[in-house]
Amino acid sequence: MAIDGLIILEPNGRPIIQTNFKTTSAAYPLLHIDAFNNALAKSTNGQIDPVLYVSAHHGPSACCHIECGGGLRLLCPVSGDVDALYVFAFLQLFHDTLQDYLGEISSSSLRDHFDVVYQLLEEMLDNGHPLTTERSALRDIVLPPSLLDKILSVAGVSGLAKASANPFASPIPWRKLGIKYNNNEIYFDLVEDLRAIVHKFVKINLKNL
Repeated sequence: MAIDGLIILEPNGRPIIQTNFKTTSAAYPLLHIDAFNNALAKSTNGQIDPVLYVSAHHGPSACCHIECGGGLRLLCPVSGDVDALYVFAFLQLFHDTLQDYLGEISSSSLRDHFDVVYQLLEEMLDNGHPLTTERSALRDIVLPPSLLDKILSVAGVSGLAKASANPFASPIPWRKLGIKYNNNEIYFDLVEDLRAIVHKFVKINLKNL
């Protein structure tokens, strides 16, 4: 079960960024881009099926897509026996990661941070299989864009801000490296739940009988 690749389309339907489709022909991603643009052009309300069937000489395939804000679209061409929910889960995860790194996702923000987006693609999708998807681990590998990074790159200064030399040293992927606490303590919230059957006793005043 693998994803053939990922394509980011601009609002005008042209690709702005895409992964390297190693196992397919050069025309393979273009077929899915054309299939999406044709379906969108035929739609009267701008709504199309989230999974599009694509027919070509190499065999049938599908194009899964989601909206990425600002009119951008994320496309995933897939072939073979691939669960669509598996693809959409990765698309949503990549969208959330882009939003976490760039803030507002737009054509201009993607162009300004081409290097960061391509690094995320390389780390998150390895030969069609999701690889590093935990954001704490990603931030140790791919530095988030910042004004300081831009200034250093323009000035030609390198080595002042770089990722961890051993990003996978933490045994817990969601916990950042170097976190220490003064007190070795742990706290628990206990919730007690008592389930019982209580008999009702009736007291009878015999004097009134």
